[in-house]
Amino acid sequence: MEKIIDTHVHTWDLKQLRLPWLDTEEYLAQTFTEADYQKAMTSDRFTITDALYVEVDCAPNDREKENDWIIHQCNCATSIFKGAVIAGDLATDQFSESIETYRSSILGVRQVLHVPERERGFCLQPQFMENVRYLGEIGLTFDLCMRNEELSDGYELAKSCPGTSIILNHMGNPNMELLSQPLTDEKKKYRETWFENLKKLSDLPNVYCKISGVMETEQARFEDFSEEINQVMTLFGEDRILYASNFPIIDLGGGLNKWTDFLLTLTAERTKEFRRKLFSENAQSVYLKQK
Repeated sequence: MEKIIDTHVHTWDLKQLRLPWLDTEEYLAQTFTEADYQKAMTSDRFTITDALYVEVDCAPNDREKENDWIIHQCNCATSIFKGAVIAGDLATDQFSESIETYRSSILGVRQVLHVPERERGFCLQPQFMENVRYLGEIGLTFDLCMRNEELSDGYELAKSCPGTSIILNHMGNPNMELLSQPLTDEKKKYRETWFENLKKLSDLPNVYCKISGVMETEQARFEDFSEEINQVMTLFGEDRILYASNFPIIDLGGGLNKWTDFLLTLTAERTKEFRRKLFSENAQSVYLKQK
């Protein structure tokens, strides 16, 4: 049985937090608890021993409430959460002061960049880059979650912050609907650009990649994306890839168990060392090293 550290889990209580992006959702617009997450992983092939909480892009005035709650959870001996990546506004000159309260209790910071109100180039502002460099100086990571079409911005950011471990979320958020379609010139060009940007990012030793973000569609199953996932893992290499479920978002296209079973099958012919690194050891070294 494979022992797994899940590097990307969301839970939220809609009685406590407002998540504006759920206004256009149906299934996700409900409370998801840690108990719901633990119920979702029922398999005789794997066990998730630890999980890392990732901020849920709640309303800014609820961030302190979210931070206090997850830090409390991580300190509970019975919780599966062993660390948290919290939200931060990296475009402000007050960021370093605001993060000081939490720095000893968290693993890293994320600011979602793929929402409509984030213009292209947002992460290339001098203040933003300075704050990402600051995270590395104090031993924290930065989770990079951005539109696939803007991965070249992510590359410039990561290149300018060599002392910060930057973890690319969801393989760069590719358009799964487009990738699931029959091969067209549009799909071919999109795929080529995606991999060109991933190749540039993977050439930077401080960039890691979460193997996640793949969603089954009406046209395609996880297996149909095997080639792309294998290519991403090869690009970043066995030392810089991390398993992630993206619960509960993964419920929209396959579910946690099916996704994990697929990855176990996909990597079955890889070495034991490769699988250990993907499913647990890299998470331990990049996120939990200070714990």
